[in-house]
Amino acid sequence: MTPCPVPPCSLSELLAARREDIARRWEARTGGTGEDGPPRDAEPAPGSLEWVDAVVHGLRLLSDTSEHPTSRALGGGHGVGRFRAGTDIDVVVREYGLLRDVVLEVLEEVGWSPDFRGLRALNHAIDASIAAAVTHHAREHARTLHATESKLHDILDHAPVAIYAKDLAGRYLFVNRAFERNTGLRGPDVVGHTDFELFSLEVARVFAANDRRVFETRQPWESDEHVSWTDGWHTYQSLKFPLPGEDGLPSAVCGISTDVTETRRAQRERDEARERLRRVITQLPVVLWATDAVGYITLFEGKALEAMGVKPGAMIGLHTSEAYADRPDLLDAARRARAGETFNMEMELGGSWFMAYVSPELGADGRVTSVSGVSLDITERRRAEEVLRQSERRYRLATRATRDVIYDWNLATGCIEWSDLAAQQFRLGPVPGSMDVDWWTRHIHADDRERVARDIQEVLERGEDYWHDEYRFQRGDGSWAVIEDRGQVIRDARGLATRMVGAMHDVTERRSVEQEARRRAEFEQLLIGIVGHDLRNPISAITMASTTLLRREDLDERQRKVLGRILSSAERATRMLRDVLDFTQARLGGGIPMQPRPLDLHELTRQVVDEVRLAYPERQLDLVCLGDGAGSWDPDRLAQVITNLVSNAINYSPEPCPVLVRTHGTRGAVSLCVHNMGAPIPAELVPRLFEPMKRAERLDARDGRGLGLGLFIVKHIVDAHGGRLRVRSSEQDGTLVTVRLPRCLDPLPPCPEKLRYR
Repeated sequence: MTPCPVPPCSLSELLAARREDIARRWEARTGGTGEDGPPRDAEPAPGSLEWVDAVVHGLRLLSDTSEHPTSRALGGGHGVGRFRAGTDIDVVVREYGLLRDVVLEVLEEVGWSPDFRGLRALNHAIDASIAAAVTHHAREHARTLHATESKLHDILDHAPVAIYAKDLAGRYLFVNRAFERNTGLRGPDVVGHTDFELFSLEVARVFAANDRRVFETRQPWESDEHVSWTDGWHTYQSLKFPLPGEDGLPSAVCGISTDVTETRRAQRERDEARERLRRVITQLPVVLWATDAVGYITLFEGKALEAMGVKPGAMIGLHTSEAYADRPDLLDAARRARAGETFNMEMELGGSWFMAYVSPELGADGRVTSVSGVSLDITERRRAEEVLRQSERRYRLATRATRDVIYDWNLATGCIEWSDLAAQQFRLGPVPGSMDVDWWTRHIHADDRERVARDIQEVLERGEDYWHDEYRFQRGDGSWAVIEDRGQVIRDARGLATRMVGAMHDVTERRSVEQEARRRAEFEQLLIGIVGHDLRNPISAITMASTTLLRREDLDERQRKVLGRILSSAERATRMLRDVLDFTQARLGGGIPMQPRPLDLHELTRQVVDEVRLAYPERQLDLVCLGDGAGSWDPDRLAQVITNLVSNAINYSPEPCPVLVRTHGTRGAVSLCVHNMGAPIPAELVPRLFEPMKRAERLDARDGRGLGLGLFIVKHIVDAHGGRLRVRSSEQDGTLVTVRLPRCLDPLPPCPEKLRYR
């Protein structure tokens, strides 16, 4: 370089002329600093030309004052910028020192003669920039540090876990808001105090012991700490670690405590549930098992081991090829499982049956890593299925043995399953389509169809379980059958009807017979009515005429005897006609009608016995009355009973033997007994004695011209009074007929209509 020619220029002008050279050299110096230089990026100091211009401008403004605002302001901006670039303060000072060196080097090259005033101004300007840069760098560093500390404090305060620090004496140095929320203590009330001053002695001892462990071991320590708050005991998972001081030794302990009360409770519940599940599974009739990828058994346990005939632990460690060497089916199943196939199968082991569910576990590469499964003991199910099969077989045999057509009607779908007898009973040929509910409905007679459907619907809606009806059903050949149908409704757990299982019985023939019997009975009743009506009038006329003639005084003995025979025959014909009408009423009319009223059986018996004495003056009739004879009965019907029994006793006993008639009143009933001696009634006749047209055949019977209806009518009269009739007859004791009548004839309940399958 050539020194500055004469005349010499001022320092500021000289620096201004060489500003670019100075900036370039400064950039080279600041960018090429070696290991001993400032620890900064390889990029040169930004705005170096501006810093040179600032120094030059400061020199121009040199005056007596030492203040250089431009240099100071630019130096302050340079310090802030270098701080933000991450440059330390010593690097900034060194950069200004390099600027001073570059300026002096340039001045030396141009031959500048030192001017103490100018040199002093140059140093003053650079020093002012250094001071400003250092000040602003330090100020920016302090501001940033404060902001960082504030952010860190906010982070700690807003952390969801309790964070705190204690010194060596156990005094709290810092607590965050989560600590305050958990303890209910304010931070200022905690800082400076120990656990013994804040918590119970038991809790404080635990905290202090954990802190002491951290100080002594100089290692982090994690543990569960239990604290009792107002809402109960809480569990905290605490991580405590030492904070080293300047000498590297622990000066404080920092802790992070997380409330894991609910987590621990949930974990305990899971553990308890897992244990309960394990106990349940071990009590179930199952076997849990597992093998590794090559087939070695790693798990084999469960309550069903006993059913398999396997001891606990006996299968562990065995290979499937060894454990099932004699079972090709199980070896094949093991091979399929190791190949990655999921399946289930039934198998027999130790005399029991099991359903095995096999599931291979696949790794990330798709290969089988293990095989696990469960084997459920289904022995009872298999037995139940066998019982069900036998039951179905018996059901099919029963349906073939009976004459009923059995059906199973699905009410939801309308499908009906019929027993094999249906085709035969209904005379069916090939049926187009299915024999469902529509098919069944179409074959019901049009006059019965609506009623049957309505009755079934009412049974289902009322919640009843039984339906019965009778209807006409068209057979396959077009004829009509009368069907007696009985169905049992099956309901689900909610009470909804789901099925109806029933039986259809062909009663066509039975109804035809019943109808014929009704027609015959109606004809007999009509005939008896006609006969009774037509005979009653002439017999009454004969009786009245005979009675009138007997009252005449001019009759001789012969005429009187003839008229007596005529009157006796008419009266006997009247009795026979009355017996026939009573018999008809009892057989066809639903029973002999009763008209009870209060009376004394003793008195009624005396009257009837007196009348019989007149008819049989040659016979001895003895009457004994004991107790109270009052009651409510039909006097005319009881007179028939007494007359028939006494007359039979006279007719079927020898003349020298008396007939004993006895009435006896007890607490709730009155008894009538008629006794006579003579040949006993044959034992085979006694059970049928009160049937119509049945009587003992006795050679000495005086009246063999009766119809044999008397005792039949007697029984019906006694039954109508709610009484009982009993006969005892033997050679030694004779024959005793006992009638026991309740004192009051209770009104009979209305006879329910005979159940009809409509």
